[in-house]
Amino acid sequence: MENNLDKSNFINWYCWYATQDEIEKAKQCNRGTINRLMNEYSYEIQKIETAKDFYDSLSLPKGIIQEHHPLNGV
Repeated sequence: MENNLDKSNFINWYCWYATQDEIEKAKQCNRGTINRLMNEYSYEIQKIETAKDFYDSLSLPKGIIQEHHPLNGV
C-alpha cells in the first residue's frame, strides 16, 4: 500500500504539479532517485503525457473537458 502511495505521489508531482525548474532542481539534488523513479514509472508517465497531448490537440470550447487534473489510482 505504501509503495502505491509513493508511486501515486511521484507520478502526480512529476506529471501535474512540478514545473520544469522544480524537476531540474530535484534531478540536481537526487539524480539517482529521480532517474530510478522515472524509469520505474515510465509507462504511466507516458500514458499521462499522451492523454495531455491529446487533450491539448482538441479544439473544444473551454469547459467541455475539465482542465488537467491528477488521476487517482495511477
